[in-house]
Amino acid sequence: MCEQLRRGFQGGVSHVELIVSVTLFAIFLMVFLDRAFYYQELAEKAAMEMTVANMRTGLRYKVADLMLKNQMSEIPTLADENPMNWLAELPESYLGEFEEVPNTATAGRWFYDRRGHELVYTVNNRRHFVPFDGRNFTIRYRPTRVRPGNEASSTQVWVNLVQVQGYTWMP
Repeated sequence: MCEQLRRGFQGGVSHVELIVSVTLFAIFLMVFLDRAFYYQELAEKAAMEMTVANMRTGLRYKVADLMLKNQMSEIPTLADENPMNWLAELPESYLGEFEEVPNTATAGRWFYDRRGHELVYTVNNRRHFVPFDGRNFTIRYRPTRVRPGNEASSTQVWVNLVQVQGYTWMP
């Protein structure tokens, strides 16, 4: 009787079990890849925003340095500079200064547009990025001269790093 049971029992996986296993594996793989792409896009957004925050901090240090040296009249000239010059160390994703869009791949990279006096970041992961103009997947910043509040009598001009066009990025 044991001999008959051994003969009737076949080792291995049936076709149904194999199909169920492959289907479950595919579903888990799809969920994993979706999460991986989500976190990759979230990391890109955080890195871009951190670079902008660092440039704004660098600008504050430059302004404070000019104030300490009693050179406040030179603060407005910071608006003519490349904001990357305000950083102690350039990010690896910075390509350099260009008169027009560089020929190299710009996705996930920064470059300075000399003509427009704008710092440009080209978004790499675009699944959740929505530009306000609908087609331009860049984020642009420009150093701008500003006068504080309603003080019309104030002659001091300050500099701020301003986002040029709007976007929504909600990963």
